[in-house]
Amino acid sequence: MRRPHRRFPRAVLAAVGALTVAGALLTAACGSGGETKWDARSLEQTVANVPFTPIITNSNLGVGKNRLSLALVDVNQELIAGAQVTATFYHLDKEPEGEPKNPQRVGEATLTPHTLKGVSVSRFEGILVSRVPRAASADAGDLHIGHDSTVYASVVDFDRAGFWGVSLDVKTKDKTYSGLRLVFAVQERTLEPRVGDPALATKQLTLADVKSIEEVDSSLTPNPDLHRLTIAQAITSGKPTVIAFVTPAFCQTRFCGPVLDQVVTLAWNEFKGRVNVLHVEPYDIAKAREGKLVTVQAVQDWKLLSEPIIFVVGSDGIITAKFEGIMDYPELQAAVHEALK
Repeated sequence: MRRPHRRFPRAVLAAVGALTVAGALLTAACGSGGETKWDARSLEQTVANVPFTPIITNSNLGVGKNRLSLALVDVNQELIAGAQVTATFYHLDKEPEGEPKNPQRVGEATLTPHTLKGVSVSRFEGILVSRVPRAASADAGDLHIGHDSTVYASVVDFDRAGFWGVSLDVKTKDKTYSGLRLVFAVQERTLEPRVGDPALATKQLTLADVKSIEEVDSSLTPNPDLHRLTIAQAITSGKPTVIAFVTPAFCQTRFCGPVLDQVVTLAWNEFKGRVNVLHVEPYDIAKAREGKLVTVQAVQDWKLLSEPIIFVVGSDGIITAKFEGIMDYPELQAAVHEALK
């Protein structure tokens, strides 16, 4: 088990691309991709003169339902807000030799923006230097969003593993960039539990196991109610459960604190009594305070590759939704309402 990364893993950068409309089932192919080419040279040409780079921020993708998250990163490594993004998906070879080929058009989708407010650092710290165009257009500065961080995301049900292609049309202000082609990979399954899997009955430390809440919560103002139940107790309680793996003090993606404040806390305020809401610190706090990031057993059991990540579990113990990285409260709120049905 590797610990979560400060920077997105290489697998994520290789999986550049994707996204979709909620509930869309990408199954039957709708036709050939025609003369569209998916070799590396052709892909690079489609984004060569664009003042931003699209990337997938998921740590991994698998067959079945995924909440996919697409970021548009400008030449200053900041996330672009206010765009309109549509996508056309293609099946490529399942096991291509060399470059992915034989495109079969699957369908189209529109992506929805989701924003975290006031993230302390919105820059991606140079992780995309090799992919960002060397020359920016004159209006690139107008695309910056300061310290708010936006992604474009929704749920897609991938019907097969292998290589996929996506052609993006992105409108920013009054300018549209069309046909930005990217290739990404879908595995047979994600490493962490997927939607439809039983939640793992792990037993993280709770208030009953420690002398002080600071041993299980790195927040400036910890909420004791988020640490009263183990995951095992919560998912067998007969109530839906929200499990948030977040660490405000030691987050490697810098999104944990805002996710806890703007998403998890709001869920607890709205649904307490009807839904279990748990906050699980991904790292051993005592060791983290000594400068050593060691993942806790729950993270190892769930095989998590990044943080923050939130799971919604139905009253029957089955995972009904999963959110990773940048997210907003309406996404989680809708998923909890669905679980309460």
